[in-house]
Amino acid sequence: MMNASGRSIATLRRLCVALLLALALAGCASTQNGQQLAPPDSPVIVRFGGQTYTLADFEQRLQRDIGPGVADLVAQGQTREQIEQLANEANVRATIFDRLIQDLLLLDYARRNGIGADPSAVDAAVLPMFSPGGDGPLLAMTVRREQVAREQVVFEVIARNTRADMVNVRHILVADESAANQVLADLAAGADFAALARERSQDTGSAAKGGELGWSPRGQFVPEFEETAFSAPLNTPTSVQSQFGWHVLEVLGREANRPFDSFEQLRSSSNAQAFYEQTFMPWYEELRRQAENSGMLEIAPGFDPNSVPLPFPAEGGAR
Repeated sequence: MMNASGRSIATLRRLCVALLLALALAGCASTQNGQQLAPPDSPVIVRFGGQTYTLADFEQRLQRDIGPGVADLVAQGQTREQIEQLANEANVRATIFDRLIQDLLLLDYARRNGIGADPSAVDAAVLPMFSPGGDGPLLAMTVRREQVAREQVVFEVIARNTRADMVNVRHILVADESAANQVLADLAAGADFAALARERSQDTGSAAKGGELGWSPRGQFVPEFEETAFSAPLNTPTSVQSQFGWHVLEVLGREANRPFDSFEQLRSSSNAQAFYEQTFMPWYEELRRQAENSGMLEIAPGFDPNSVPLPFPAEGGAR
């Protein structure tokens, strides 16, 4: 059983490194009309492509990412010393600093490769958060729109540079082998696969789409189905039994190291973390290495993210 300290560490980690969803959240510095709002005398800690990011920018990032979580820990009775220890054990500040750098590099990659946010998707994510009225809400909505747009762009870059072996397959799920054989016979006689799926498949989700499961990475299917999907001849209906019944499946395509179509597809994959670590991270590390070697990315010598104070509440923030 996890003790109180372990639960607190896990809580703080979740605030900072929540798997893929928090790997590259929006933006690094608060801006207005393209100009940073950080104090002019704040020391520069990062230079990237002609832009500068200061210690104050990083402090703002810490406040945004973990300020509420730190306040929650204080409210739970954790002392300043305990919270500092938890942050150090979870390597929180270095993780957030690395995410800041990742944001810069991925947003720049997006600009160079014509990757942008979908305005309708941004609206769908932002508008429900706000009700009409007043300049204050309008300003907050504008800031939030910028954050969500950046987030979408970063996620899109991650998806395009995370890869897996994938199969494009459709299937018809029936109760028993006799029913499966009948489907195979009807297909051999010229019946339309999609029409049979809509008529007979017990998988109602895919039946409405003519049995289409789309491109799926390894690890998405039960073992019997997956083994057949990754080995059967293309465009040749075959049958296999699984715990769900009998499947008549047809493989429409297979591709090794195929990029994910969207971040949602990656996020919903059973092996998302493994795909991310095995394919995206090496790509990203090379992107960062090139930026540093070319001088495009410069980090202030001797800067230690762990030396930056945690964002404790201004009043009553610690015992």
